[in-house]
Amino acid sequence: MESLEDPYNYLASTWNFNNNTEGFICKFNGVECWHPDENRVLNLKLSNMGLKGEFPRGLRNCSSLTGLDLSVNQIRGPIPSDISNILTYATSLDLSSNKFSGDIPTSLANCTYLNRLKLDDNMLSGEIPPEFAWHMRLRTLSLTNNELSGPVPNFNYSSVSVSYGNNRGLCGGPSLLPCSSHKHLHLHLHLTFKVALLLAFLLSFLCVLVYTMCCRSSSRTRTRMKPAKFNHQDYTFKYVCSLIRWKMRPLVYYIRQLLPLHLQLNGTQQIALIMERLTSTMNLEELNDATESFSIDNAIGVGKMGITYEGVLSNGFHLAVKRLSDPQLFERQVLLEIRILRNIQHRNIVPLLGFCVENNERILVYQYASNGRLSKWLHPVEAEPMILTWPQRIKIALGVARALSWLHHTCNLHIVHLNVSSECVLLDEIFEPKLSNFGEAKFMNPNKHDDLGMSFYVEDGKKDVYDLGSVLLELVTGKTLKELVCLCDNADFSGDPSIIYDAVDKSLIGKGFENEVFTLIKVACECIQAIPDERPTMLQVYNNMSNVWGERHGVIDDSDMLATGLEIVSATEIVEL
Repeated sequence: MESLEDPYNYLASTWNFNNNTEGFICKFNGVECWHPDENRVLNLKLSNMGLKGEFPRGLRNCSSLTGLDLSVNQIRGPIPSDISNILTYATSLDLSSNKFSGDIPTSLANCTYLNRLKLDDNMLSGEIPPEFAWHMRLRTLSLTNNELSGPVPNFNYSSVSVSYGNNRGLCGGPSLLPCSSHKHLHLHLHLTFKVALLLAFLLSFLCVLVYTMCCRSSSRTRTRMKPAKFNHQDYTFKYVCSLIRWKMRPLVYYIRQLLPLHLQLNGTQQIALIMERLTSTMNLEELNDATESFSIDNAIGVGKMGITYEGVLSNGFHLAVKRLSDPQLFERQVLLEIRILRNIQHRNIVPLLGFCVENNERILVYQYASNGRLSKWLHPVEAEPMILTWPQRIKIALGVARALSWLHHTCNLHIVHLNVSSECVLLDEIFEPKLSNFGEAKFMNPNKHDDLGMSFYVEDGKKDVYDLGSVLLELVTGKTLKELVCLCDNADFSGDPSIIYDAVDKSLIGKGFENEVFTLIKVACECIQAIPDERPTMLQVYNNMSNVWGERHGVIDDSDMLATGLEIVSATEIVEL
């Protein structure tokens, strides 16, 4: 293990080779032996220890080793080409979540006892060795989130579980383009990239030109008047350049629309193919019964994708059933919601209980939130006056910030919502907020790709920060950001905050919460800065809010204790807990 650095001394604390007694190795951290009194190593479990360096070739001395787990470390370089000689008897090998690069060595297929191989979340390139398809004992092969390319071997999927998502260059496997079409697509993507590069150069030139003009204008102005306190040309330059930089990152994604129509249709057909292969977890008949044949009397919300109905199962369990009005138009959004919500679980994110894909029906089933959308409470109709108390508003603000911070910084998918508003915040019976509507969401990780091989080029979450600021202001004032466009520019928070009394919801005045109200306005105004670089990260926003209000209002953050996986269940399995 000399090739590995141990910065946190997880190994050094117990790995002492000065002891010559029989079985002393078995007491090392991460070591499992065939027998505690013998120095024959059975498994090495060194996951998440911060280890750095290259693959430890010294493992060849562990001639009886059957299991090796080096996942979630910082091991880089190639996987040894003679790894079958190093791990002759390995049955399980986990090298996931490291920085391994280069090709997958063909000799891995010569580890004839291997039945579990995990190489996901690395930087591996080249093709998947076709010999893997002939491996007699292999049962699990995970290759997701790498840079692999070429045809997928013809696996027997009934006997081996293979995952290879988010490798933009792969083709030929289930849910992938045929290899001939894939090569054609990448040729056009290469041309598209050149167009994007040219546009980037032109926009960069424009940025420099604007700066030069601003500087000349400033120079002429200084000869006629005293320097101003506020440097307008610097701010203008920062704003223009920031705008250009933030818009350039998703440019390649948008330029995809320049592709020939038949290639765009290939993408649409690919999504339709995936949808057809999805196995419904709830059947149409039971959802029809639960919603009384989708009666308009059971409708609880209307959105651009369709109508959401309240449903009640025979066991009394309440559901929110979203039925798409135009399934073909929103199939990508449905697929994204299923893929995201079936793999995450958080107390401030609405649970997806199941879905139905039958004929032309596309239906998503969520946990029912009895208090409905936040927008209903902030903009009630006159006939139904509805008032949120300040503690309830703080609870909602913290919950939404917690969900977004978790999505950005803790969740292993690193998701950007991109559609945050009071319309997509649902409230349960105790006014705990549940973030919904993930149909526009994207992945922050640049290694994540969609099914068309296109990267999700997105900002680093600053769009969500801006949208959260808008929701916070709406919570305080009951008005949308468009109605409050001048609020932050005119408010002097270092002086008398009474200048914005007229904007604050009247139900909050005189209750002793004025200082807290204006503190939340400050947080909101930091979030809606015009220049994205000047906005805080979502984690900074949440930590700031939690430090101010978490203990005061009895809000405990246990989001890091929640699991990231969620199983989709059938209607018959949903019971009251």
